[in-house]
Amino acid sequence: MILGCLATVFMGITLNLAFSSMLIQPDWAWAILLAAVLAHRRNWLWVLPAALMHEWMLYWSIGSGVFLLALIPLAMIYFDRRLGPGLPQRMLLMVVALSALLLRGVDGQVLLLTLLLVVPCWHVMAGFYAKQSA
Repeated sequence: MILGCLATVFMGITLNLAFSSMLIQPDWAWAILLAAVLAHRRNWLWVLPAALMHEWMLYWSIGSGVFLLALIPLAMIYFDRRLGPGLPQRMLLMVVALSALLLRGVDGQVLLLTLLLVVPCWHVMAGFYAKQSA
């Protein structure tokens, strides 16, 4: 699972770099990384280095997106203890993490496409982890 996600992240970075001027497309790598953290908070061990590489390769700097992504597992622990595990908290964290793309100056269409890519990826990954624990 982890190797497949990392391969997908690398492919997403490649797609974003190759077709950035020709097509309006989502930020593939960011969507996969965000979905992985939202699906299972222990994924941050491999997601954060991949997010650092994503930021460096696409934007030539380490931006606020990595820091927001790093705060998601901590916020998940806090919300789970205070309110119990729930989808609304995760959706709020997803929107906050996607707001980092707005700080980078990404178009609204790209942001919407990334949002639409995060949700099904998150659903598939969460289903995988649910099957593992059952």
